[in-house]
Parts: sequence; C-alpha cells; structure tokens
Amino acid sequence: MQTTYFLFVGALVLLHFIVTGSATIIVANNQNNTVDLNALLAFKAAIFDPQRIIPTNWSTSTSVCNWIGITCNARHHRVAAIDLSYMGNAGTIPPQLGNLSFLVRFNVMNNSFHGHLPTELSRLRRLKYISLEGNYLTGSLPADIGYFKALVYLNLSNNQYLGGIPSTIGALQDLQELSFERNKLQGLIPDSMKNMLQLRHLDLSFNHLEGEIPNSLQVLSNLQYFNVSYNRLRGPIPHGGPFANFTNLSFLSNEALCGTPWLQPCTSTFEHESRKKRIVMIVLLASGSIILALVISIFLMRLKLRKKILAPTQNLRPMATFERASFHELRQITNGFSESNLLGSGSFGSVYKGIRENGMVWAIKVFDLQLEGAFKSFDRECEILSCLRHRNLTRVITACSNLDFKALVLEYMPNGSLEKWLHVNHHVLSIMQRLDITIDVACGLEYLHYGYSTPIVHCDLKPSNILLDQDMVGHVCDFGIAKLLGDGESVVQTKTLATFGYIAPEYGLEGLVSTSCDVYSFGITLMETFTKRKPKDEMFTEELSLRRWVQDCLPDSVIQVIDVDLLHPEDGLVQKKINCISSVLQLGLSCTTDAPEERINMKEVLRALQKIKLQFIKDITP
Repeated sequence: MQTTYFLFVGALVLLHFIVTGSATIIVANNQNNTVDLNALLAFKAAIFDPQRIIPTNWSTSTSVCNWIGITCNARHHRVAAIDLSYMGNAGTIPPQLGNLSFLVRFNVMNNSFHGHLPTELSRLRRLKYISLEGNYLTGSLPADIGYFKALVYLNLSNNQYLGGIPSTIGALQDLQELSFERNKLQGLIPDSMKNMLQLRHLDLSFNHLEGEIPNSLQVLSNLQYFNVSYNRLRGPIPHGGPFANFTNLSFLSNEALCGTPWLQPCTSTFEHESRKKRIVMIVLLASGSIILALVISIFLMRLKLRKKILAPTQNLRPMATFERASFHELRQITNGFSESNLLGSGSFGSVYKGIRENGMVWAIKVFDLQLEGAFKSFDRECEILSCLRHRNLTRVITACSNLDFKALVLEYMPNGSLEKWLHVNHHVLSIMQRLDITIDVACGLEYLHYGYSTPIVHCDLKPSNILLDQDMVGHVCDFGIAKLLGDGESVVQTKTLATFGYIAPEYGLEGLVSTSCDVYSFGITLMETFTKRKPKDEMFTEELSLRRWVQDCLPDSVIQVIDVDLLHPEDGLVQKKINCISSVLQLGLSCTTDAPEERINMKEVLRALQKIKLQFIKDITP
C-alpha cells in the first residue's frame, strides 16, 4: 500500500513537471515567435511596395513562416531566411531585424532600399549570407562589420557607400565571397584582409580606393578572383601567391600601378626625382630661345603621347595577346583537349573542361583558327568581356594567345546550358526555375543595353548560350559576334549573321543590328523555355513558326502549347500555372513583333517578368 502511494505521488510530480515544462517551452516559443513577428512587422512598415504584395501577404492572421519571402527553420519555427530580391521594393532596413536571432540568409538585392545598414544586424551571429546588391544604400560601411563572424558571403555592390573599408573586416575569417563593386569607397585596402584565408572572390572595382595593393594579400591561397579595376591605386602589383594567376583584367584603369608584363615597369623614387630635375633644367635653358622651347614642347608632347599609348586603360587589346595560361598547361588539364573533356561546340570552336592541380575547374574555349572570322571573334570576346562585370554574364579568367592557338579561360558552369535542360536532360525544370533563369538572362541583357557606357548587342542569344552555375543562376555567354553601339548609334549594319530561328527579321534581311534584336531573340527563347519547342522544330514550316503557333493558341487554347511536363491534371494549381505561363508567352509575343520600334525594351521586359513571378508566388502561396 505504501509503495503504491509513493508511485502515485511520483507519477503526479512527473506529470506536473511534464505539463509545466511543456508549458514553459510553449511560452518560450511563443515569445520567440512574437520577437520574429514584431521584427518583420517593423520591416513591413519600412517598406514601400508598389505591387502591394508585402502589405497584403504579410498578415498577422497567418504564421510568418507562410509569408512571401520568409523561410523558417524546421526545428524551432524561427525565421531563418529573408529573400525579397527583384521585387521592386523601396524603403529602409530597420534596426529591429537585429532581433531575428536565427536568421541565416538576408537577400534584398535589386530593389530600391536606401539609408544606412543598421548596426544592430551585427548581433545576428548565425548570419551567413548577406546580399544587398543593386540598391541605394548610403553612408559608411559599419565599423563593426567584423562582428558578422559566421559570414561566408557578403555583397554590397552597386550602392552608394562612402568612406573607407574598416580594418575590422579582417575578422571575417570564414568569408568566401566579398564584393564592394561600384560604390564610392575611398582610402586604402586594409592590410587586415590577409586574415581572410577562406576568401575566394574579392571585387573592389569601380571605387576611389588609393594607395598600394598590400603585399600581405599574397597569403590568400584560396583567392580565385580578384578585381580592383577603375580605382586610383599605385605602386607595384604583388606577384606571389594567387596574384601569379591574375591578368590585366584585374587591374584596369589604375594608371599608377606598375611592375607586370602588361604595365609599365616600376621606377625608383631616385630615378623619378632625377627625371623631374632634368626636365626643370631643360625648361630653364629653353627660356631664352623660342626655337628651343618649341623643340622641347614637341618632345614633351611626344613623351606624353608615349605614356598614353603605354597606359593599359587606353587599349584593352593587351589581354588578347598576353599569355598567362600557357598552351602546355591548358593541354595538360584537358587531357590533350580530349573528347571526354568536351563540354560543347559553338560557331567558332569548342569548349573543354579542365581541372587544375589546385582543384580549380576551368571552362576553356578553344577557337578553331581555320574558320573564317575566328580571329575576329576571339578579339571581340576579349574586348567585350574585359569591360563587363555582371553576375549574369560569364566571367573570363584569362586568355592564351599565340600565332597558331587562341583560347579563353572562362568560369566553369557545372549545370551546363539551358538548352540541355530543356531538350537533353531527364530532369524537369519547374515553372519557378524557368522564371528565375529567364529573369537572370533579362538582367544580363538589361546591363548590356543600359548598364555600360556603350550599349552592347549580344546578337546571338539562344538557350545554348545561357549557362547555369551550381545554384542554377543563369549566365549569358558567347560574345563572339557582339556589337558595340558607339557615338550615339542605335543601329549598325553587319554581314555576320546569328542563329536562324532566333534572329530578328531586320537582322536577317538587312543585317541591321540594334538592342531590339536581342529583345526579339529573348522573346523566342522565352517561348521555347515554356513550350519546350525549338523554333526550328520539324513541326514548323514557312507558314507556321513558333511565334505564330503561340499567337494562334493565346489566350483560349494556351494549354496546347505549354510544356506538358509543367501541368498535371491532379494538381490543384493547374489553372494558376496556366495563367502564369500565359502571361509569360504573351510577353514573348510583345518581344517578337516584326517591326523593331514596336517591341518593348529590356527594362520593360525585366519589370514584366518580375511582376509575373511575384503574382505567381502570390497565387500559389496558401
């Protein structure tokens, strides 16, 4: 009887502990969820959303884990990711986001956020990924930037940051990718960056940085990409460690840099001062003679002209004749350019996969010099790619050029081309993946047309020229027949034709090239991506083209042209998917009118695609 009594009491105590303990956990979770909710509501109040998606969807009547752009972790149901990229939002980033203690990813790239980055974000010790690229953020970089100890990715490019790079940045010892490109940063490159031993990608281009490149950065053995072009740097370029692999593309438009095979040699301070004194003496002696003064003036003009010719910023051609990756090395890492390493073939050559001793993977585009136009194509790709910097364009790493061999070493894209995913691979791209890829391509084309000082026309856009990286991000490649529209030109004439089926009528008939030609090619690519029909499919004839087929089926019979892999009768979202794809195909038709002046431009295309994506997210969100 006594034993039974103690067992009964023990059970009651245990039950009490379980109930009260569970209640404590529930209360704690509710409090934590309230913290996340309040932080996001503060963010909502700071956002201006012209599409009215955030004000409508971010409702307290549903869990924050179901809000658009919000992802929660499975274990704690806490906010782990905020992704509002490409949504056209404006506003500020409130300090309350610093309370999202489980936040791992924060991405608001390509919006219109302004103001300062709040220092409270430095409390987010789990934060690994920050992308604020393409906004209007101002002020100085936060001095406590080194507190983001867990960061592996930080992109603040294309903003309006001022001041210097804080020395505390060296504390980010796990950081792998860092970009401050296209800001207004000044001062020196911090020596403390030598501590960032995991760094693979460093882009400080298009700023106002001064001083020398620290020699200490030679210890960054993992660094694969380095770019300080278009700054005010001076002095010798480091030549050890990863700098042995960097070409002039990493240092463009820094006239005072020296000490490489493609820049002027470095001279000592003594030699520099001696030269100055000699010039002063000559000028003094010349003061009594008009003829002598004239001779000296001519000499100085020739000296200035000579310096101008030597300056790398005046001529981007050295890249096309400068060999940093030897033929022997490229041959070795591709197993003698064997078919087993062949990634694909294009109009002027073939692309091979090469794996270096350090594990870095390259895509090596070897030009077939027996083909007419191959030399010109190589020079044009060097010229174009040396100028361009955009996440949706393929990146050139270096080049190899001699009399009988020319190759470009490009960033390797492990997921191949969009064409293979549409027509070869057994995997099926979802609607969202296809939307994201086409938005990536539209971003790249918009940059070509409007983001560079001279409009650039790609001239040969098609799925085989759209490559996908490890994250399935789209990159436009193959600039072999691209055209630059200089001196206010909107149209140029060419005899070089692109791929039939994707080529605009005025291009094919008269050789007239403009940015509208790329819009036409994009429209055809858009239709192919969602119908899975090539413009040269055997079903099409002179009377029936891909465009005509889509046009005849819109809007009432659109289901007849949609890729069958995208629609399943048992899916309750079929109609919403049809509505989304119908909007995409209608956009494709707007891109492919016969008259170029009636086509929309790439800015309008990009905005329309982003709007379609946001509406689709809204429609399929419970």
